Formats: sequence, C-alpha cells, structure tokens
Amino acid sequence: MGYRLARRLALGTATFVAATLTISALGSAVAAPVATGAARLGASTPRIVNGDDPAPGDLPFLVALLDAYDFEDEGAFQAQFCGGALTTSTTVVTAAHCVVDDETGAVTPPEDVLVGFTRNLKAPSVRTGRVSAIQVHPSYDSEEVTFDIAVLTLAEPVLDITPILPMRPTDAPALTAAGALATVAGWGKLSATKDNFPDIFKVGRLRIFPNESCGGGAKFIIGGITFDGFGSGAAAVESMLCAAGVTANQKIIDSCQGDSGGPLVGGEGAAMRLIGLVSWGEDCAITKPGVYARVAAMADFLISTNALVSVAPILAPTIDLTVLNTALRVNFKVADDGSVPSSYTANATDPTTGQVFTCTGQPRVDLQYPFCTITQLMNNTSYSVTASISNSLGTSPMSTAVTGTPLGVPTPGAIRKVWSSYDRTIAVVVRRSFANDAPITSTTLSCAPINGGPARTTPVRGDWAILKKLRPTYYSCVIIATNALGSAASAPKLIRVTR
Repeated sequence: MGYRLARRLALGTATFVAATLTISALGSAVAAPVATGAARLGASTPRIVNGDDPAPGDLPFLVALLDAYDFEDEGAFQAQFCGGALTTSTTVVTAAHCVVDDETGAVTPPEDVLVGFTRNLKAPSVRTGRVSAIQVHPSYDSEEVTFDIAVLTLAEPVLDITPILPMRPTDAPALTAAGALATVAGWGKLSATKDNFPDIFKVGRLRIFPNESCGGGAKFIIGGITFDGFGSGAAAVESMLCAAGVTANQKIIDSCQGDSGGPLVGGEGAAMRLIGLVSWGEDCAITKPGVYARVAAMADFLISTNALVSVAPILAPTIDLTVLNTALRVNFKVADDGSVPSSYTANATDPTTGQVFTCTGQPRVDLQYPFCTITQLMNNTSYSVTASISNSLGTSPMSTAVTGTPLGVPTPGAIRKVWSSYDRTIAVVVRRSFANDAPITSTTLSCAPINGGPARTTPVRGDWAILKKLRPTYYSCVIIATNALGSAASAPKLIRVTR
C-alpha cells in the first residue's frame, strides 16, 4: 500500500505527513448501466473543473489546521497542513495521522496547533481558535492507517458557525452506499505533478465505491474510466471508505497533498452528514480511489469525546422575558442534556384573539445566553409565551408558559464597539436609546460577571461609557434605559476583561 502522504510541515515533536485531497479536476457523475466485468457509473457535464472556488457559504464547518509557530511567522497559507470539520461548538474532527508522529507515535501538543476558520488562507485577517486537547482513536494504527480519526477540543466555543453532524450507525445506509454522491473539500494540491496550492479551498463531487472495490479488490467504472479496487490487504472496509470522481472530459477527481483530515460529506440539507475524512491513497488522480476514514464506524469514539451529538433535545428550555416597547425579548436558559441546540424558537399568544407571534434565534459567540425578540406586539396587552430548542435530530418539548406585557418603556440602545485594556478597564461606544411615550430619565451600562457576583454600573455619557477596576473574567453587559413607565435592557454582549 502506498500512502497519499507528503511532508509539508513539522509541528513540535510530530512530523505531519499529510494525505491530502487534491482536487485536481472536479465535477459530478450520474448513474449509468452496469458494464461487463465491473460496476459502472457514467459522468455528466461537470459543475466544477480543475478546482473552481466554492459558492459563498458552502461548507462553513470546514476548518484548516495550522502550525501555530509558522502561522505567527508566515501566515495561514504556509502554516496550513491538514483540514478538519467542526462537529460541535467545541470540537473539530480530523485524521489521526495529522496529529500523530508516524515514527514515534507521539501526539502533537495542543498548543502547537491552531484551527483556522476561513475560506481564504491568504485573507488579510484569518480567524483562529486555540486547541486545549487532542484525542486520538485508541485503535489507530499508523502502519495500516486503520481508525484514522482524532478529535481536537477547542479552548473556546465557536457559536456563530453551524457545525456538521458526523454520521452515526443509525443514519440512512444510502449515505455510504455504492454509487452515492459525496462532496469533498480542502486546500490541497491542484495538480498531481506540481506543488500548486489554492488560497481558497476547492470542492469536488465524488462517488462512493462498493465494499467489493474497497477491501475486495473489484474494479469499478465511473464515467468511462475503470478504477482498480483495493484488496483486503490494503483497505479495511470496517474503518475505511473509497471514493473518486470523473468529469465529463474524463479527468479524475481525486486527492493529493494538503487535504488530510478534511471532510467527505454525504446528503443534503438537514440530512447532511460527515461520512468520511481524507486518509490515504496511491499517488494522486490515478485509477485508484482515494481512501477515507469511515466516520460511522468510529461513532462511539466521537460520542466519548463529545464530538458527536447523539440525541435530540429532551429537556425544554427555561425562559424569562425582557419587557420592551411593542416587543418581548425571550431569554433562553438551556438544560445540559447533551443535545447541543442549534436554534431557538419562541411563540407569544394573545389570549383574547388567539393570534400567535413568533421569533427564532441561533447561538452567537458574543452572548452568554441565546435570545430572540418577538415584535409587532400591542403595548399593555398580556401575552402567553412558550419556547423550544432544536438541533438537527429534533425539537424539545415546549417550555412552561410565561406571561409578559409590552410597555411604552424606552427602546434601549446597543453596545456597538468595545475596548478592553490590560488595566481592567472597558470602554464602549453605544447606539443611543430613545422613547416615544415618556422621556428617558437615565441610561446606564451594566456589566455582570458570568460566573456570579454583583453587577457594576456606570452612566452612559452621550455615546460613551467606561467601567474601571473590574476583576479579570467574562462579563455580560447591557445598556439599560429608564423612563417613567419602567426600564428596558439592550441585547447582552459578552466582554472579556484581562489583567
């Protein structure tokens, strides 16, 4: 067996030898009749040829693994060595060989790796996240490349990017059935013969090979090209998938240096799943398929490392209300049932007319608690409010109803910009509050430590507010505007104070 590996970067004690998903020619394929002596698939007019850029918003969960030291010296493009997929707000799934020295078996220290959240590795500012822990599948074998999977735990959650759910054994078998379409992505080489790497990641459409070709040695035909399969001595069907593609002009869609650990994705919409990880192959864009770690076979490991959400929400959220002018803000507190909600929904019912008003929200990185605001309500009318939370597996029961009455209180401003200095001071620029029914009597900035303790307040003077001598921690800060009818608080913003 020959690895689809290439030395690109060394991190700490581990030399990263990255099997990569070179997308040297990209396209899509459609089914055709079976040919004599081999299974057969035909090819249609390709959507992507020779590594076209993805459409805006494609595959937001795709991440780049970066050498922390090279990133500091040379930037993300030179520091990138592997790919991965964000599967929860705190976990990235990648290939084990990306983070294990194939000679010594040493696992790379977490501080040596950064996770890049970007489409373009040469962007002026690449967002990165620190890694607090790296866990490798206990059955990973670097020689056989079996169970080639690892989980990186992020030091801080990423709440503004939608993760992808890894495939579980209970998911539809059609996702990995012979001939199924799959999407693959990464920043790997664009050519099998040249060291030409893209700034923006590339995507390609592949076909899943049957087990008879990925561990059974049978040939498989796609788009008029006959691929040789891997025998049982090379590919282990229990932990591996094989896949390749062919464009309409018979260019092979395949892998090469730079994409190890990157996602192989099956299904669409709510049924989309991470089905594989770029693992190994024999050279690039030849008549042998690429080999991917079979994610569903490692579901127990992913659950044990909190990288796989295994249940739908089973506990209803607890909610409270913030009274606003013709509106109610619904604040969610979510029980820890392991479900990792991805959206929040609240309904306000007018008990007299039965009319229902709805709002929805998503997790946000700058908030301690999620919320959504129900608008177009009548002041001085009492509404019954209930709420639920959802993830890709289902929706929770409805919360206990809470009654709220909008009032002609001020419409509070918002925190627009924040400066946090090393002398434990924060300064904010605010959007001004306003009121229609009664003049505003005071406007303040209030910041409460999220781990408990009294809030600190200070008056807002014009467009500014400053708080000093705060203890180092995270604070949930709001603008509070008051008039004769009551007070209203802005949407909270999470602010970190350092020494």
